[in-house]
Amino acid sequence: MELSRTYQIAELLGEPEVNGDIRRDWGSLEASYGKGLPDDYKWFVSAYGSGCVNDQLYFFHPRAVIGDQGLRIESLWEQAAYSYGELVRSSPELYPCPIYPEKSGCIPVARSVSGNYVLLMPPGSESKEWRVVVDMGSWVILDVNFTDFLYTALRGKLFVPVIEGDPFERIGEIEP
Repeated sequence: MELSRTYQIAELLGEPEVNGDIRRDWGSLEASYGKGLPDDYKWFVSAYGSGCVNDQLYFFHPRAVIGDQGLRIESLWEQAAYSYGELVRSSPELYPCPIYPEKSGCIPVARSVSGNYVLLMPPGSESKEWRVVVDMGSWVILDVNFTDFLYTALRGKLFVPVIEGDPFERIGEIEP
């Protein structure tokens, strides 16, 4: 993770208010997932918590409060697996990548207010690094890590309109 990029995100969103413990936040989730997630992504979610950036893109946290308004990451994974499972059965040609819990499936990490997903694609034969996938009606595979994706989107420089307007975040609740 490029440290200067994390400072640049803090300049756009303000200083993190959650300052979570990555080991505590992600340990059991990664154990159930079966492998580690990218450090830059875990840093952002642990530092900023669950919430909504620009009232447009929801981020989920392993310790978010459970309930209708909660943004717990396992809920996102279940919703995406169900939704994509149904969609793939009817139109497999529109969905080029498997979704977790399928083997080597992309991991949903954010959802737009309109129901589109941002996912992380695990390293594989095409890339040795995690990449970002954006589903905005069609799939766009970006050859960038999570931090570069987020910074570019927050600055309005991403060719996929994921986040628009001046950056801000509304923070959700995290369990103690």
